[in-house]
Amino acid sequence: MKSFKPSLAQAIALHILIVLLFSFSFLTETDDAQMAPPADIIEATVLDGAEIDAEAERLKQNEANKQQAEKQHQEQLENARKTEEQLLQQAKKQRVLEEQKIQEAAEKRKQEALEEKKLQEQLVAKRKEEEKKLEEAKERQALEQKKAKEAAEKQKQAELEKQKEVEEKQKEVEKQKQLEKQKQQEVEREAKLKEQKLAEAMREKQQEAEIKKLEQEKKLQEQKALEQQKKLQEQKSEEAKRQEQAKQADAKAKAEKERQLADEKAKAEKAKQAALNAEKAKQAAEADAKAKAEKDKQLAAEKADKERQAKIAAEKAEKERMAAEAEAKAKAEKERQAKLAAEKAEKAEKERLAAEAAAKAKAEQERQAAIAAAERAEKERQAAEAAAAAAAKAASDKQAVDSAKQMIARKVEGAWTRPINATQGLRCTIQVKLLASGDVMDAVVIGSSGDPIFDRSAENAVRKASPLPVPQDRNLFNQEFRVFTFVFKPE
Repeated sequence: MKSFKPSLAQAIALHILIVLLFSFSFLTETDDAQMAPPADIIEATVLDGAEIDAEAERLKQNEANKQQAEKQHQEQLENARKTEEQLLQQAKKQRVLEEQKIQEAAEKRKQEALEEKKLQEQLVAKRKEEEKKLEEAKERQALEQKKAKEAAEKQKQAELEKQKEVEEKQKEVEKQKQLEKQKQQEVEREAKLKEQKLAEAMREKQQEAEIKKLEQEKKLQEQKALEQQKKLQEQKSEEAKRQEQAKQADAKAKAEKERQLADEKAKAEKAKQAALNAEKAKQAAEADAKAKAEKDKQLAAEKADKERQAKIAAEKAEKERMAAEAEAKAKAEKERQAKLAAEKAEKAEKERLAAEAAAKAKAEQERQAAIAAAERAEKERQAAEAAAAAAAKAASDKQAVDSAKQMIARKVEGAWTRPINATQGLRCTIQVKLLASGDVMDAVVIGSSGDPIFDRSAENAVRKASPLPVPQDRNLFNQEFRVFTFVFKPE
């Protein structure tokens, strides 16, 4: 469909140009038609010979102008046809260029495929070299592990000997500790004997100190008894003082109570006076409210009278307005009738002109329809060819995909090693990611058989079968084999 875009745009541009040319010719004919009617008025006027000749000359000139306009119209149509042919030629050239570009792109893709094949061969060689290096590295690693093991054995033997020496040293240290402990125990026994003697001397001193303490406590008790007597006397004197203070407080409280009664009486008198003042204020407010209500009533009456006068004036204005509207309607109806008559005459003229234009448009439309039918037939032919090619390619692609999948399944089965305990009839679904060369990037079981050992053997078989046989068509590979799944069910 890409190759038809320029031709379609050119066809639309051509159609617009033809419509503009047709509109121009229509306007020219309309002007001529509008200029013609004054000639019909001559039959009602008496003219002399010179005027008749002049009028005949004018009509002849109008006819010549009309023929010239028709000739120009035909030339414009011919130019438009030639322009359309040029555009079609350009579209064909454009299509040829696009086909050449498609062929060049196919050649380029083919070259890229060859380059990729070379690259894949290089990758295979590189992979083999890397595998060789890995084998050498494994051998080196095995030697290093062997040396490390021997070194570890030697180090272990050295550590055992060292440990024995340490144990012997620890035994000697423990013996010395036991001797020191025995000496320390003897020293401790001697120290305990000395402590016992000191303790007995201290007990004797404590007994003497206790006797002295008892004598001091007795003296203190006697002093306390004297102090208690003094305190009792002081308490009695304080009680007397408190009683005196209580009497004074009662007298003071009585005086305060009398003062409070006097204050309450004054407050009651003041409240009574305030109530009288409030009553007077209330009466004054009622009088003011009554006066205000009377005034509002009077204002309402005045307002109602004004509204009545305004209503009368509005009714009068409405009557005058309705009379003016009736007069305006009669005038408008008269003007509408005149306008209808003029429009009717104009419509008849337009219908005549439209009939002529329709006839011309129909002829042009039939020509355009013929051109469009030819273009449609060409497009349908190309579409049919493209559909047939697509169907053939789809069938070929399907056959190539089926064939490749069958070969992949056979190669994977050939690389598979059956586990010892695997039962018959097991199957699993594997997702495989490939390079364009068929080399396996990854293989993962996405639908388990229920036996993990069988699943792992299937994954290993896919990796071992790398590279897998895939189609050479790059697009087909990207669509079907870049990442694909297949059911592994060995017979």
